[in-house]
Amino acid sequence: MACVKVSAAAALTIALFLSSGCSLLSGRHAASRRTIATYSFWDGMGPPSTDPQFPKFACVGTFTISNLDVTFAPGTSAGCASSMHQRTVGTLAYSDLREIRVTRRPELLIFSKTAQPPALRVTDWVGAADFQRAVTDLQTAYERWTRADHATRK
Repeated sequence: MACVKVSAAAALTIALFLSSGCSLLSGRHAASRRTIATYSFWDGMGPPSTDPQFPKFACVGTFTISNLDVTFAPGTSAGCASSMHQRTVGTLAYSDLREIRVTRRPELLIFSKTAQPPALRVTDWVGAADFQRAVTDLQTAYERWTRADHATRK
């Protein structure tokens, strides 16, 4: 019975230690994350906006740029449920970002270090001012993160 009490006490101590450490880490991370800009864009997957099938497959969502990562969250449009859009949604940390590319379409492609197809791809279909601003915001945020990351590693 004494062995069970020691094990239970040890398990409780370890659980408390780990849970408080994890909450401190996530709290520290959450406190350091700052949203820079949020845009409403389409996922670049699927047919172009001039295609008759566009309304059926279009996926409009929220593109968020922070000081630590970039995210595309699908909205509620019917096309967002399509499997083609599931590959280009989510969050990509700047530490995993390999390349930011703008195409003539116009489309913003964001590549991960670990995968060849773009991890995220968004467009407004016309290259309007908001799209250009998003490209600049992302490039600036990533450059600042890169400089800050290199400064902390020295």
